[in-house]
Amino acid sequence: MKREGVTEASLSTLSLVIGSVLLMAAIAPRACAEEWRARADIPHHVYGHASATIDGKIHVLGGCHTEDWQRPCATHQVYDPVADAWTIAADLPRAVAWSMPAVLEGELYLFGGGYAKEGVGLCATDEVWVYDPDADCWSDAPKMPNKRMNGCAVPVGDYIYICLGYDRQGGKDVDVLQEYVSTYRYDPGAGAYTRMADAPRTGCYIAAGAHGGRVYAVSGAEHEATPMADRRLIADGVLTYDPDRDRWTPLPAARIMPRVFYLTQCSASVVHDGKLHVVGGRGTAGRTTVTSYFDIAASGFVTGADLPGGRCCGGGAVASGFLVVVGGFLGSVGNPASVTWALDLRTAAR
Repeated sequence: MKREGVTEASLSTLSLVIGSVLLMAAIAPRACAEEWRARADIPHHVYGHASATIDGKIHVLGGCHTEDWQRPCATHQVYDPVADAWTIAADLPRAVAWSMPAVLEGELYLFGGGYAKEGVGLCATDEVWVYDPDADCWSDAPKMPNKRMNGCAVPVGDYIYICLGYDRQGGKDVDVLQEYVSTYRYDPGAGAYTRMADAPRTGCYIAAGAHGGRVYAVSGAEHEATPMADRRLIADGVLTYDPDRDRWTPLPAARIMPRVFYLTQCSASVVHDGKLHVVGGRGTAGRTTVTSYFDIAASGFVTGADLPGGRCCGGGAVASGFLVVVGGFLGSVGNPASVTWALDLRTAAR
């Protein structure tokens, strides 16, 4: 291989490269460099599952065991990040995927999701269930006003706000029937739903949570019915909802990378210390290692620690000071991710 000495031209080129890197660093600030660690494997590989944190443990709910995304399971797996140990809890009442979890007053609510209807394929449901962790049992709750999956359910105060997502009644090659902008307030005490203000746009594959009495939602896509290649670059910015004013506001915060199928989609527990975590996913070049978080106070995205490898379609949550991602795929869909990855947020805060 021919080696050339350093010339004025090469120094000039190097200066331009360094300048570009510094400019990009200014545009997309990076958090303190931390490392993800491999933890105990998940007992049953899943993707498209919901996840939520109760008493420092992450509950991984349903999802799909196999490559057939139209065949959800009812498996309920629980991860303790302090002990680095998995246990199995009571099965879900129905096998569902892409459902919408919320935790309120120590109980876990699971809204909707998609189930396998014989001869039809994946169908959204309006069913709602409540999990009591002390008794390790599920019970029915009043059904939603519509059949919905892949949206989000966020508790604020005494209520849970269900928004975005869509309805589909059939699997592959079946268009989504309804993309929702509607928002409903669910009152667990009264078992009643109240229609609230519509969101300014649709959204699905959402990382969401509450902070300062408001809902924040980062969607991976604004709709479901178009071909995959067209969906990846659609969503940008952040949606926020103020329950006191019953008002949605789009925040024009540019994403670090446009992508879908976050590892923090369908989660009830990804807001921590004023940061809404958006981890991994699938971009135009395939599965990505990129992580970021939306800094709520600064109203901007910050680049986080890269994942050990490209990963998407799993689930994640924060528990006991750890940001944990489980399930999904490494690289291709046929390469399931069994290893659990965890980032110690307590170290990053120091």
